[in-house]
Amino acid sequence: AEQLKGVEDSGFDVTASFKEMVASFDGTKEGGRVAATADARRRAAAAREESRKHGETLAVVTENPVTARLREIQQTIEAKQYDKANSDLKQLLGQYPGEPRIYYNIGRVASLSALSITDADAQAQRLLEAKTAYSNVISTAKSDTDPALLALTYVALGRIYEFDGQNDYAIKLYDKAIQLGDAGGAGMHAAMDAKAKLIKP
Repeated sequence: AEQLKGVEDSGFDVTASFKEMVASFDGTKEGGRVAATADARRRAAAAREESRKHGETLAVVTENPVTARLREIQQTIEAKQYDKANSDLKQLLGQYPGEPRIYYNIGRVASLSALSITDADAQAQRLLEAKTAYSNVISTAKSDTDPALLALTYVALGRIYEFDGQNDYAIKLYDKAIQLGDAGGAGMHAAMDAKAKLIKP
């Protein structure tokens, strides 16, 4: 908080700067795609396995309830009703604890809500909430967690550390996303761009 306050006192526009960082990587649409894609992959794999076992074509599998609820909450996020979205996500997390996609969206909502805050301490608190949520994505990830979601998470975390002036650690996070390769999707490419800007002489 003191670091952010110092930046504001220097005449630097904190909100505009952070908004520019977030705008340079819009994870909103990509995050929605990840939620749908990850679920579609799991459903397709399950359907193929069942079809193999029973030697028959299965009916369409019902959409994962977490994915369905995240789609609904996405509309609330797009309407910029961040408090309601955060409340809905926390409630969903209570029903499905340890679900990385929920943590990712909690972090995203906290980051987006920080854009509208001018008070340095309040903004720092929101960014801390985002940082914690994104870290939980990584700590709860499993072998079948979508690499694209992980890449987006590393980039989002990197943006926050970069904003805090911790560029060295931000680069390490971008490297994590880059190491995921093409499986990281848009997040991997965003990480490459972000890292290039930081190391540019």
